[in-house]
Amino acid sequence: MCYLDLPLRESYHNNNIPIMDPTSSFIKDNHRYLRTCILYEVLQEKPIFDSYKDFCKTVGQDAMNYPDFEFWYYQLYHGNKDLNYDRSADPQPKTIMDVPVGSLTKIAEYLDPVERALLRSMNKSIKAVADSFPPVFEKICVKIADENTFWSWNDKSYVCYKDVSGCTLFRNGRNCSMEKSDECYLEKGLGYLTPLLKNPNVRVNHFSLYLFDEILKTDDLLHVPFHAKSLDIYGQTTNEVVQFLSAMTPGYLESISLNGSFLGEEENFRLIFETDQFKQANIVNLDMNMSFNVADLASFSHLKKFKFHIKSINAAEDAKRIRDTISTFEEFESCELSFYRGWEGAPTREFAEALGEEIPMESFVPKMTISHSYQIPGSNKCLEFKIKDGDVWCRIEILKI
Repeated sequence: MCYLDLPLRESYHNNNIPIMDPTSSFIKDNHRYLRTCILYEVLQEKPIFDSYKDFCKTVGQDAMNYPDFEFWYYQLYHGNKDLNYDRSADPQPKTIMDVPVGSLTKIAEYLDPVERALLRSMNKSIKAVADSFPPVFEKICVKIADENTFWSWNDKSYVCYKDVSGCTLFRNGRNCSMEKSDECYLEKGLGYLTPLLKNPNVRVNHFSLYLFDEILKTDDLLHVPFHAKSLDIYGQTTNEVVQFLSAMTPGYLESISLNGSFLGEEENFRLIFETDQFKQANIVNLDMNMSFNVADLASFSHLKKFKFHIKSINAAEDAKRIRDTISTFEEFESCELSFYRGWEGAPTREFAEALGEEIPMESFVPKMTISHSYQIPGSNKCLEFKIKDGDVWCRIEILKI
């Protein structure tokens, strides 16, 4: 039973209608009534945290903090029904700050990087303990769409699906732990993810980011600058991709791969060349949807390896320009170019003949591969070409040996 008078008890029990008018204020201002409400929750034999949520829903979020609720809940649960009990003579409860640093360090050692990222936000002392374990990852992958958010780091994975009433979070796939929430799937997912990615000490060898529908700003997700050695981005616009590319640490970032829905954005593609991240990278792979001219090849002169798509009007002329331009690249090791001329068929034969390879008409077979070697003037090195025929394009692989 509840020890409130009948009208008050019925008002409290009917917590589908929040009692925020005078009854609620009346309860919040009277400690004895608050403790009586807690007694009512104890008598329902529900778990303590469920009881606390019902208590807050009915009386108000600011009526009592959880530690005080927990104290009175267990006092009443263990049979101490003295609602006027004076706590002032009790010893002060211990907090996490009373735990020795050595013990905190031992605790942090058993936490995973995501849990440590949450721990470091508590206060400066605990932050120092958490930061004594630098979060270094082999790989982190984040995928954000209009129905779910997926992220993984090393061998752990999480996915949060949109539900009718909120979302469902799965840890390590559908066969592991599940958590229901009334939060938006994106807010729930980012709530787990951003404390980790906003840690300025995070280092990752390979970072993948796929943005299929939601348009995010870097501040929503990452600490800037973000330390990744290799980056793979799929975005909806060139500006979005450049925004996240620019959030990486220049110089630390060595390899870049950019993909996305870029059709009709040719005027924006060269924004990539203007970033410090591109200028200081070693390897760059650009999506087939991003087409460049032969003149743009000069922007790749500092790279060891690269891959991109070239539009051409005159295959014979452009073949020589490509060869002569790449032969001057001092850092160059290899590249792959998709060579495109519209819907007139692949310019494989014209490209090979422009480099000096004689291919009799009767010997040319569709989908064939043609090899060519070019001695770099004034050097003991040469460029080895493999020209692979396709339907409307040819793929040119070039290797310096």
